[in-house]
Amino acid sequence: MSFPDANALLIAYITPLHAPVAVVSRVPDPRPQQLIQVRRVGGSAAPPVRDSARLDIWTWAPTDADAMALALTVRSEVWKLAGTTLLGPVCYRVQEFLAPRLADDPVTNSPRAWATYQLDLRAEDVISPAPPSP
Repeated sequence: MSFPDANALLIAYITPLHAPVAVVSRVPDPRPQQLIQVRRVGGSAAPPVRDSARLDIWTWAPTDADAMALALTVRSEVWKLAGTTLLGPVCYRVQEFLAPRLADDPVTNSPRAWATYQLDLRAEDVISPAPPSP
């Protein structure tokens, strides 16, 4: 069975839309003033052929307004994925669990926004649930 790497696919999709702003999974040290971080934070298999990936997206910028503007732009790009193959595999559905909101970086107190989405992506093969426990 082959599940899509939702994190890598979303980074690859967002990166060219925001160049030269870096889109990463891990925050580099030193962190640039503007940055987009994508991290899978959960989700589950949805047999027979779906992976429901829950992802956090963090955006940093010099001001609260800029961090939120970047988050809102990414939000619209994520919503455009529903019903498409823009990531490669089919993205059946997009859900928003936490809309973009300001959440200052606790280490640097820098302006930062945060949102959480779920992408239902098609797996390459049928997902076989684990056998029931005896």
